[in-house]
Amino acid sequence: MSGSSLIIDKSSTRSAWARGRDWVLSALAWLLYLYVIREVFIDLYYITTQSFAWMFDGSGRPSVAAMARFFSTLRLYGVVVLANGAILIVWALYNQLRFRGQYRRVADRTVTVEDLAKLYRLPAADIARWQGSRILVMHHDADGTLANVTAKGIDQIRLQSSKELTATSLAMNQAAD
Repeated sequence: MSGSSLIIDKSSTRSAWARGRDWVLSALAWLLYLYVIREVFIDLYYITTQSFAWMFDGSGRPSVAAMARFFSTLRLYGVVVLANGAILIVWALYNQLRFRGQYRRVADRTVTVEDLAKLYRLPAADIARWQGSRILVMHHDADGTLANVTAKGIDQIRLQSSKELTATSLAMNQAAD
């Protein structure tokens, strides 16, 4: 995505079948739209050919019925466009009143090494070392606790199980008393 573009393009993050499905659905929607407005093209064709024949060939005047249908359809499309525009304007005004200038799109704060160390109950130095590796494999126990970490270029680190951590913390608390 270019820096000045207002269009967010994340197609590379989607699978090929999802992108293909979107293309097919888009093509079907366009075909449906063209089918719905086909009458305008038909009427426009008749008006154009009859007008050219009248102006250059000396034929009779263009059909009033075709012109009436054409302008009636255009008027209906104009009403739809105005209704859609009014809905969008009302929606924008509603959101302005609802949020009253509050900006809610604030990014979360960055996760620090200390935050991760607290989460995994490990020394921050280990977490910092892991961040330096290109490949890091984290193994978890059945209950979801971190059991083992393998980092490429760093020796395998064996973690204490939750039972061992509890026993260690109890022993440390008893030693402190």
